[in-house]
Amino acid sequence: MSLNIGRLSIGESDTERALRDTFGELGVPAGEEWQVSVSPNSAAGAWEVALEGPSRLKSEHIDWEIVHRADGTRYRKLFHKAERDPRFLKRALRKLLWESIQFRENPIWAVDARLAEAFEKAVWNELRHEEMKPVQVRFGVWREGPDGMKFVCKVEYATASDRPWTWWSSLVRTPDDLQHELQKALVARRKRRAAQALAAKSAAARLARRARIAAAQASAAAKAVPAIAPERRPAEQRASA
Repeated sequence: MSLNIGRLSIGESDTERALRDTFGELGVPAGEEWQVSVSPNSAAGAWEVALEGPSRLKSEHIDWEIVHRADGTRYRKLFHKAERDPRFLKRALRKLLWESIQFRENPIWAVDARLAEAFEKAVWNELRHEEMKPVQVRFGVWREGPDGMKFVCKVEYATASDRPWTWWSSLVRTPDDLQHELQKALVARRKRRAAQALAAKSAAARLARRARIAAAQASAAAKAVPAIAPERRPAEQRASA
């Protein structure tokens, strides 16, 4: 689903266009409705970003001003100086909107910010279509000599699940390599879950069939037993004589 855009007026046409593209790329989780507005806050020398949508955990978004209302939740945050950048705003909104995909440790940011962003985007592009909620994503850096460097990624459920799943990538060099590996892992997971669901459905059908057979046999046995008249006691026999 798309992210609805309310007011978007910061006085820079190129930046406004970039923000519209950013909002279009972000989208929102299925079944949710969000609206975003961006306007200048002259007194603070910042962008004032406001959103309205479903509730989110305050503990995960302490940098946002959050007000719960009967018709939804309102979020507000000021973006100062270097934060007034479509890429920075995109990461902040992605964390809020897609709360179910939680990016944790990522030492790639200390190596190359653009590369770190590309790796996170590669993972997010795949996980956003899954029903896994919530999941945590972590990255690691593996150095090979002075110029060689590879990266590793871990994805796992953030909370206890009846069907736990943890995935480690191999050592990869590019975001495309990582995305390809994650695609294959998620396809295998979906196939495995489909097979498990089919097996559970078949087992339930067998149990139901056995229960019906047992009930039918019990009913037939009850009908086959002849009715036996109660034997009269001696006192009753003398009275009838």
